[in-house]
This record gives sequence, structure tokens and C-alpha cells, in this order.
Amino acid sequence: MRGVAASAVSRHVLVVGAQCSGAEELPGLEAAARRLHRALVDPDLGACLDRGEGETGSLLVGTALGKPAVEKALATAVGRAKDDGGPLILALLGHGMGGCGGPLYFVTSGSTQDGAIHQLDVPSAIGTATNETGPSGLIAVVDTCQAAASLVNPQSATAGLQQGSLRLSLLFAASAHLPAWDMNLSVQLAELLENGMPNAGEFLAVDDQLIKELRSRIRTQEPGGFMFDGAPTSGESLWLAHNVRAGVRRSADSLSSLACERLHKLLNPLQGTQGINSREQLEGWLGGLEPERLGHTAVQRVVEFKRDLGVCALAVTVLEETFGDALTDDLLRRAAARAGFPLEVVVQLPCPSLRDMVEYAVLCQSAVAPAGQSRTLVHFVAALAHLISPRDVLPRQLTVWAAKSGVGTALNSRLIELSGATPRLVLVAADDGGEDVVRVEASLLFGSAVVHTAEFPCGSGPGPGALVSALDDALGWALSRLAAAGERLVPVDVSVPTFLLLDSPPEEWRVVRGRRMLGVDYDVTTRWSGLLTPPPGVRLDDMLHAGSQLLSSLQTKAQSGPSWLDSDDLSSVETLQELLSRRRMGGCVWGVSTLPENDFDLMLEELLIHTPALIWPRHGSVYDTRALQDAVAEHWQSLPEKLLRAFQERLENSLGEGSPGHLADIRTTWHDAHWQDFCQRRAGRAVVAPQDVTPKEQA
Repeated sequence: MRGVAASAVSRHVLVVGAQCSGAEELPGLEAAARRLHRALVDPDLGACLDRGEGETGSLLVGTALGKPAVEKALATAVGRAKDDGGPLILALLGHGMGGCGGPLYFVTSGSTQDGAIHQLDVPSAIGTATNETGPSGLIAVVDTCQAAASLVNPQSATAGLQQGSLRLSLLFAASAHLPAWDMNLSVQLAELLENGMPNAGEFLAVDDQLIKELRSRIRTQEPGGFMFDGAPTSGESLWLAHNVRAGVRRSADSLSSLACERLHKLLNPLQGTQGINSREQLEGWLGGLEPERLGHTAVQRVVEFKRDLGVCALAVTVLEETFGDALTDDLLRRAAARAGFPLEVVVQLPCPSLRDMVEYAVLCQSAVAPAGQSRTLVHFVAALAHLISPRDVLPRQLTVWAAKSGVGTALNSRLIELSGATPRLVLVAADDGGEDVVRVEASLLFGSAVVHTAEFPCGSGPGPGALVSALDDALGWALSRLAAAGERLVPVDVSVPTFLLLDSPPEEWRVVRGRRMLGVDYDVTTRWSGLLTPPPGVRLDDMLHAGSQLLSSLQTKAQSGPSWLDSDDLSSVETLQELLSRRRMGGCVWGVSTLPENDFDLMLEELLIHTPALIWPRHGSVYDTRALQDAVAEHWQSLPEKLLRAFQERLENSLGEGSPGHLADIRTTWHDAHWQDFCQRRAGRAVVAPQDVTPKEQA
């Protein structure tokens, strides 16, 4: 749009996001309303006055706002525009009812089941506001179903109090008889305002070009627009925002939407801070304070925020210089997932920019200590480097940045953790020392880096159903995060206490939708939870030492299999204890080919305390123990992968010539560098780097 000048009067805005509750709730409404509001109050974009959130502010969001509250907020906004002689931008986001020949009602009551008397008559409200003497015009953005039914009738436009001497632009999300979806109009409009449009002139307005661009982005509905200009004298045209892709560019020190939101929360209790939306304005305000005010806690938080903005700006500059040509939305999402960003950030549409990601990493973290504040940023930078740089070699720009920022060690450590970066899910069946599993602790790893954790209570239901339900919930939780990162889950570690090892193997648990065995779709490795929660009377340090000693034994000894125990060794618990007392803890993997008739539960724990890796028959006994032992010896260097394949092949009933059939008769609790690393991290101890372990440890 050409031929308009920058506004010489104050511009006003009111964004109303009316949410409903229960089944009528609109996902993403609050975020869409806040994002659109941020764009409209940005001094380099919409340039409207930001009056904060609330009934007297420029943003009103909530459930069951009520018709009187919305009408009062609109009257206040119109009054301000009237006093200043400036334009008003009104945005209504939420449920719409009516249409199809009647007026649109904006659902303000919190439920579409309430009658029209409790809702806002949109054409009437727009017509009344437009006909008020004083404002230079009204732009209405209506993001509801049947939004085109918000169009004012001809009598209101041409024969109202202004007798047609008014300016009105209406942007609606869908036609008068069709629904709108996912707040698409508000989200896509905000993105257009943030990023601008090529060849659209200096300003963006409700015109054919804007509507054409919106329709190219929104496929689920048919947005449209209407413009009426009956003002008798020429004046400033109605425009939504500066076009940042035109000749006048967005100022370098302007704040992003997230930074603005955080800053306004900090400035809210401080006087004289209204309208601060850039680093320059912030620095000017801080520079004008009396020395005694700088020591106040609220002001100090603002000073710290200003410092954090500098951290963000430097990081963005370095990352753009280093990786700018390689960055894509998909790559940013994958890096955010590996850095432990929440799911709602990773899946956000449209994809957050590099600047948004960096600012989230810095500004959304706890400000208790600078070290804690930089942790997520370091993880994000490491993830980008891991995904883009060959062999995880840091480019020089990042090395210099890390050294100056004091995060070089942390960055190098994270890169080592991400080495390989195969997604892995760890499910820990926690019993808290009792006789029942009370919860499932889930950890999602990339490489050895734990990026997400969650707990799923087992509830109080009888039998194993509660555990299976918690495991299924944990699996779904992990899959949603991996799907957002474009990754696939294959390895799953299931850590169980001793008493569960006597039941069916975890790979046979029907976890997936309560019907499919876990080991059919995933490579399940059973781990003993003694290195996380030792049995009574056993120290955690002793168990971690036994695990470390086992890895050392496997690394230094040319073993061709486990140390097999015969029936004499297992004749009694006392006999086994005497045997174990003469052997070094963690000196070998124990194998049991024939289970004792009595007390195997007690013997099982004795063996696992001695060394956290054990092999024994799947169903109590095997037909040919020698053949089983020979099969284990033959495939020893490729365990436990061969055990996984043998189990899956037996289920498929497709054992062919040369397939390790006897291995399907084996159960094991396996211990390797991955599990030792995980257990030591849970205990808060140092770990051995993955590159320092042998191929056998990595099996």
C-alpha cells in the first residue's frame, strides 16, 4: 500500500481473546491473542500504544470474560482514540455463533450454549464504534467462525451518526456460513506483521494484496476483507503495521514478542515505564533514574534483564554468522528438542525463529544463578553444532564465543554427551522400597544427554494393570516429543526391581495400547534398578563401584561368555553366598542355565548385588543347556542385540537357517556403559566419556 505517511497521532488497539471452558476450549487462543497484540504494539510494527493486559488495558484474555467487561473495554479503547484523534484496531478472537443470514455473536460468556443475550453483537458493536466522533477510523480483525457475518449493515455505515463520514476496514477469518480453525487468521496475520511482505510498500493494510497472501497461507478456511472510506477529507489511510521488508527496516534494538512480554512483567510495578518497547528506550529510562533507585530489587531485575538481552543479541549474531546458510525450521526444531525445550515450544506454528529460540533459552530460565541461566543456551548451541558441524568440531566463531562467555567447558561436555545422539527412552519402575511399583520415571535421552524427564504414577488399581497404564502413558509422552523432533524411537531401557524380574520379561509386557508386547515394536533391554535404588543394607556407592568394575573386567579380559553356575553352586542361598564371597564384585557376568527349585528370588538378588548383569532361562528351564551356553558364547560380543533379534524372530515364527534360536530362551539384566553412565548421572557423579569405552561395553 502506497501513499500513506507514518502516523503523527497516537494509535490504539484492543485485542480480546475470549476463551471457553471444557470441550469448547480453543487450543492456542491465548498464545495467538498475545502474539497478535505484541505485533500491534511493537513500535516498529503496529506502533499502537501498549496499555498492558486487563480490563483497562489493550489486551483482554480469559475464560468467561462476560459481555459487560468486553463492552466496557471497547468503550474505553474508543474513548482513548476519540481523545487522541487516532485510529483504533480491534481484534476479536474466540468462538462465533450466528451468521448464515443473521449477525455474528462473539461468545464472551465462556460457553456457546449460552443465549445470544449473553454475547456481543459484533456488527452492532463495530457500527457503534465506527460512528463515534473523534477516532480517525477503525480496523476490525475478527477471528471466529462465520466471521464475515460481523460486517456492519449499510444503514450503520452510511446513515449512522456519522452519516457515512467514517473509515472502516474489516478482516474476517471465514465466510458467514463456514467455520474457522486453529486461530489461523491471528497466527498468520501476526507472522505477516512480524516478517513483512515483499513488494507491498511501506505499510500493510487490509487490501487485496494482504488478503491474497493470507489465503495462500490458510487452506482450512476462506479469509476475506472489507474496506469502507466515506471520510470527506483526505487524511492518513488505515494501516495495520509498518512493512519491515520495505525500505524502512525494523530497528536493530527493538524487542521481540517474548522479550517484550518478559520486560513488561518486570516494568509493571515501576512507575514511568509505559511504552518501553526497545533496548534504547530501556537504557534511556535506566539512565535517567536517581542513583538511590538503582539499588531497589525491582530495578535490579530490570538491569539483569537488560544484561540478558545483550547475551541473547551476541549469541544470535554468532550463530547467524556461523550457521546462517544452513538454518531451517526443521533443524531449529531438532536442536530445540535436543536442548530440552518444552514440547509446546518445539511444535509451535509457525516455527520460532533463531532469535526466538535463543531468547527462550535465556529469558525463560530461572535467574537464580548465571550458570543456571546459560545452561539451556549452551545445550541449544551444542545441539546446533552437533547437527550441522562435521564430527562435532566447533567452528572458530563458536569457540571464541564460548571462551568469552565462560561456557567453553560446558559446551564441550554437552557435545560429548550428544555424540551419536541416538534417541533412547529409559523407563524406571520405582517401588520406593515397598512390594509394589508406585510410579514410572521416564527419561528421554539423545546420546547420553538426558533432555526430558517425567513421572507417571501407577495409581491404586489392582494387579499389573496400573503399571502397564503408566508405562503406556510414558511411552506416549516420549513419542510425542520425538515426533516433534522428527526422530524415531527404537531402544527402550526398562529398569525393574528384583521382584519384578521373577515375573514375565518387560519385552513381553503388553504395554502398547494394552495389547501389543513392548518388545515387538521396540528394542527392549532389561536393567536392574539396584544401581538407582539399592536393596536394603547395600550402599549406592558399592553398587556403582560393582557396575564400574564389571565394565573394567569386560574391557581388560578376553572373555568368551559369562561364568556359568551349576546346580551345586545353587544348592542353597548359603552356598551361593560363600561362593560369591571369594569372587571379586563385578568380576564377571553370571550365567544360570538351570534354575534352582527353591529360593531363586533370594539368589537372584545376591547375584545382582555382586554384579548387575545376569543371564538365566526365559521360562524356568531349557531343553539343551549345552546348546544354550554355546549360543551365548558364539554371540557374546554382540549381546544383547542378538537376544533382541532372537526374541522378535521367534515371535514372527520365521527362524531361518543360521538364526540364533537358542538365544530366544535367554533372559538377562544387562549392564553396559550406557546404563552405568545413566546411573552415575542420577547419583550426581562424574561419568566416563562414551569414547573411552570399548566396543564390548557399547554392545
